[in-house]
Amino acid sequence: MQVFNKYLIAMRRFFLILLFALFTIGITVYYFRVPLTLTIGKQILTEEQGLLECLDWSVDSWDRLAIERLCWRSDAIAVELTNATFDGDHLQVGNMSVVHRAVQTASDTEVAHTPAPLQFDLPEGMPTLQVEALTVSSPLLPAPLNLSVTQRDDFAFIINGDVKADIDLYDTELRTTLDLSSPVVQTLLRQANLPVEVAALTGVVETRFDGLTVNADIQLQSTLNYALPQCQPEAQINGVIAAQWDLSSQSGKVDLSQLPVDLSVPECESLLAKLPQSWQNSLWSAQWQVHITEPVTLNADKVSLPELRVSAGNGATLATLSDLAYSLAGQQVRSKLMLSHQSDALNLLEAQVDVLLEGSQLDSKGTVTLEVAQAPAELAVNWQDVTLRSEFTLQGTVTEQLNLTFKMQPQADSVTAENLSLEALSTTLSGQAAFDLTQQSTVATKAPFKLLQWQLNSNVERYLISGVQGRNLSVTGHGDINALLAATVHGDIRVGSFKRQEVRGKDLHQQLEFSGQLQSEGPVGKLAGSSVIELLAHPQLVLRDVAMQSSGRIAGSEQLALNHTLTLDNLELQLTHRLEAGLMPFTLTLADHGLGAVQSLASQFVPKLKIEQGLINAQVTGELTRQTFDFEMNVDDAAFLYEHHYVSELDLPMRGKWHAGELVIEPAPLSITEVRSGAVLTDVQGQITSDSNLPVLRQFRANVFGGQLAAEQILLSKQDQEILVTASDLDLMLISEAGRESGVELHGRVSGRLPVFIRNGQAEIRDGYLSNVVDSMLKVEDNASFNALKSQRPELQTVFGVLDELSIETLSADVNMAQDGQLELAVKIAGENKQQKQPVNFNYTHSENIYTLFRALRLSDEITQEVEKALN
Repeated sequence: MQVFNKYLIAMRRFFLILLFALFTIGITVYYFRVPLTLTIGKQILTEEQGLLECLDWSVDSWDRLAIERLCWRSDAIAVELTNATFDGDHLQVGNMSVVHRAVQTASDTEVAHTPAPLQFDLPEGMPTLQVEALTVSSPLLPAPLNLSVTQRDDFAFIINGDVKADIDLYDTELRTTLDLSSPVVQTLLRQANLPVEVAALTGVVETRFDGLTVNADIQLQSTLNYALPQCQPEAQINGVIAAQWDLSSQSGKVDLSQLPVDLSVPECESLLAKLPQSWQNSLWSAQWQVHITEPVTLNADKVSLPELRVSAGNGATLATLSDLAYSLAGQQVRSKLMLSHQSDALNLLEAQVDVLLEGSQLDSKGTVTLEVAQAPAELAVNWQDVTLRSEFTLQGTVTEQLNLTFKMQPQADSVTAENLSLEALSTTLSGQAAFDLTQQSTVATKAPFKLLQWQLNSNVERYLISGVQGRNLSVTGHGDINALLAATVHGDIRVGSFKRQEVRGKDLHQQLEFSGQLQSEGPVGKLAGSSVIELLAHPQLVLRDVAMQSSGRIAGSEQLALNHTLTLDNLELQLTHRLEAGLMPFTLTLADHGLGAVQSLASQFVPKLKIEQGLINAQVTGELTRQTFDFEMNVDDAAFLYEHHYVSELDLPMRGKWHAGELVIEPAPLSITEVRSGAVLTDVQGQITSDSNLPVLRQFRANVFGGQLAAEQILLSKQDQEILVTASDLDLMLISEAGRESGVELHGRVSGRLPVFIRNGQAEIRDGYLSNVVDSMLKVEDNASFNALKSQRPELQTVFGVLDELSIETLSADVNMAQDGQLELAVKIAGENKQQKQPVNFNYTHSENIYTLFRALRLSDEITQEVEKALN
């Protein structure tokens, strides 16, 4: 018993010593808990798992630990939490900070991860977690995120604060739900500098991840505004986006078929303000809808969009972007854009563009078709059944040079405008352009292209242009323009026929060439051209095979200087004209020519005129806008035949002007050596001048029958007029010889006046009077008419006998002539037959057609006959 007691005492002492030792160890461990925990943590965690940098904890109660501070860091993330408690069932964190740092990783150290299905061994009864204040910082974020985390179920968490989201973790799947109204989403949208303003954005993003596939469903409601100077379009988005990404195949798809976009563009019709109102109403729609009917497919190398459709609310317009494919590996983009519009105003508008961009190499082509039956009423031009078909290609390197080729073919049944009407119009315009896209190309260039070449071919079956109408008008041309706007133009115009009032023509061929510079004030350079016309006809004039050569310079839209050489038969005219300061001065020159060069022209105005010889030169200078002209003409040694009237050695130097509608001819001497018209006029003199805008001949005089005829003024026009012709010292002997009355001799001279009246181009003499100025003598000897009269009236032989030789003291005659040339002479003779010493008073009337008489005289004129024979 005593031994047992000693044993108990010994055991009691041992337990006391052991208890003291354990207590001492516990006190020591608790005192050194922080360094011991850090040491153990560093031994347990590997370098890849991070570094435990701080841990300060304590026992808050017999069943709860208090963690005042815990720090953990890896290369990319640093985590620090404070004011946390853990009671075995719940971890409560007061503050937690997560800082993400960007880490540079060498590409050769990247580790490939093979996708595998998620397999989580989620234990039951895991402690719950709540983080009252979580701060997340990262260079990827515009600002730190302030969050809170609450666990609502096993492995199900609710996140609030700057991000509103739910996270659910299952054995084989991770699910998340993000509320798009989260403040951080709104902040990111405001700071993204998007071209559109996101006025409202609501919805959720639901994702599911099973290790192999990511599935996302986005329920989206948003309003987008795009500010334009004229208006503010608004897009309403309301629908669902379904997306899927397969990690194994690195491919996915995005289904946007349930996400229609309604585009509202109120008051944006001002964008089409330059179009006619009917076209605006047709093309414009206040409502549009964007729809992607098939899923967008994508993988690591390629993104494909099968079709995107934009349709107008009125159903008239549809734009489609189809077969869009973007290849990442080859940096290749391929797409097709189509536009279709049909309405009453624009019967058909179709366009199609195919684009292939491979690296920096672009290959694009397209077509446009337009059909419009009738022009809008407000346009100044009208047409019927216009069609336009065009095509183009655009190829080249987008960083160096692009080459454009185009071809447009407009056609119309008719085109009309003020002073213009075209029927059966057919035109082809084609060209090529090179665009230099290098940075050096922007220096010292004036055009967006490096070189532009064009070709034009236009045909019109019938036309009416500024009063000129005709058929078969053809315009062709070609040219080129470089980056410095140096240009060359070659034009060719052919006209089958044309007519303006009484002027007609056919087969006109005109060519034009320009080489120079295109400047802001207009083209500057050289002009050259030629024109040939087979026929130019007027009721009074017909010209054939007229040719003109032209050359000159142009300096802007208001400066022009041209020289023309006009050739017609043997006639050559020089025309120089300019355009400067709004004025159009010109000079038309006919150098010294034989007068026969104008025969073809003159004979059309005076068909019976035939030119034998002579020289002519002329010049007209003036200014067209003010209608002021000065002219000069010289005719030397001219000889011509008019019907049977022959004029020789005509000289006429003439000067004049036409200013402000007034004709002024400086007095010019007219001189004609001889006029043979039955009667022969010699030394014809006069003075050509003007009076009241009409040319007149003044101080006319001519020698005839040994005397002289004179008139103070003769109007050289078709105007009715009265001319007082004075006759002086006409030789009766020459007059009687002209009468071809054999057996009658008449000596003496007469003078008088002959009032000539011109009416409707016909001449007549009224109340003319002639009388002798010296004593005269009449002798009748063996005159057939006189003898016949004697035999018929024997009882008057005594009376007739006194006329055999009569000395005339007084001789007078009243002269009248009708317009048909019938001359009536009432003759009064008073004298004496000195052989019979018998005074005589003798009155008689003589009637004869003067035109017939002169015609007979002309027929017997050997000189005139020889000239006429030579000219014919």
